[in-house]
Amino acid sequence: MFRNLVRIPWETARWEPGLTIDGQLTVDFVHQVKGVDNFPVTEQYGWKVLSAASGPSPDPVAGPPPGIDEVVTEVGGVKDSQGKDAGFGYYPAPWDAYDELAVRVRDHLVVMSDKGQAAELDRDADVLARAAEDDLAAWREYAPAPTGERRGASGFFVVLEKDRDVYNKLYRGDGKPDDSLEAGVNMPMPAADGSKAGGGDLLVGGSRIVMDTTGSRFTGDQWRDGVTDIGRHEMAHAIVAPLLTTSGGFDGKGGPHDWVSEGFAEYMALRGKDSLARDELDAYLRGIPFDGQLPGDSGEFYADDADRRTANYTLAGDALRFMASKHGDAKVFAFVAAQYGQPGEYEQQVTAATGQPLGQFRAAWAAHVRAAVPARR
Repeated sequence: MFRNLVRIPWETARWEPGLTIDGQLTVDFVHQVKGVDNFPVTEQYGWKVLSAASGPSPDPVAGPPPGIDEVVTEVGGVKDSQGKDAGFGYYPAPWDAYDELAVRVRDHLVVMSDKGQAAELDRDADVLARAAEDDLAAWREYAPAPTGERRGASGFFVVLEKDRDVYNKLYRGDGKPDDSLEAGVNMPMPAADGSKAGGGDLLVGGSRIVMDTTGSRFTGDQWRDGVTDIGRHEMAHAIVAPLLTTSGGFDGKGGPHDWVSEGFAEYMALRGKDSLARDELDAYLRGIPFDGQLPGDSGEFYADDADRRTANYTLAGDALRFMASKHGDAKVFAFVAAQYGQPGEYEQQVTAATGQPLGQFRAAWAAHVRAAVPARR
């Protein structure tokens, strides 16, 4: 782990011990990646601590060294009362998961993988760096001014992983249920010190992006376009993540609307590719019922059916592209930033961006979709 850590460009890196409960000492790794994180974030470890008399000795014959009262016998994520990973603390990070870490640093980007995937890392690093600059250039041009301590991300932390089991475990303890339709994920991490949260209960310090490199975006003949698109998409999530003021409820409510979050990522992924966006709208809506609603408003956005989910992503991106065509890019950026900051003011935010009530904007956009894809009535 320590051999891996020295490969990362740190602004801050320190260890802070916490409480010892039932033989488990919590230890926070407080760290800030240079050029990536707005504030230090925390990865939390659980160290199993036993008295030197009862624990395994560094020297079975001589016993523990003089003055040693306790020994650490295990290091991992924080465990619950059943000895299973408690599922919080953002453990394991790549420096925990990989025997040897390969790291490439570019402007506004730190990208890494297991050393065994270093050749692909070298192939993709510059493509992802260009995607990073694309997103950041658009953000600099159109985003609203920062509010207090909250500002968009200035760089990105990306992990490339080809093993789906490892992909699901990174930052998730024992792992999350496998969603085979997910090609990449951005995970916001709260700031270690939330005292500057201001008008909200959450202050995001930075994000961690993990991408599955076995998908067609990385393996197809047009892999440069594929890596660019997923890079722009996940980095768009990371740019606006520091604007979040709440993590939402356990039911998934209380955060930004799914169509706004995923729509912004899709809108950024296909910026400057309007013809491709139109082709995708036509291709991905064939055979998919369209009820005129914004995706997710009348059903589950992250549908289990691949065609339905793809259609939802495409429609969400199209809704923001339509907003931009009528009202300008700056209105879209301001709308998304406002939604991340105050999710409960959704309808007022639509009106501020478009000059129309939500229902009127939705109807105008639905008419646009039906005109663009005549088969959808």
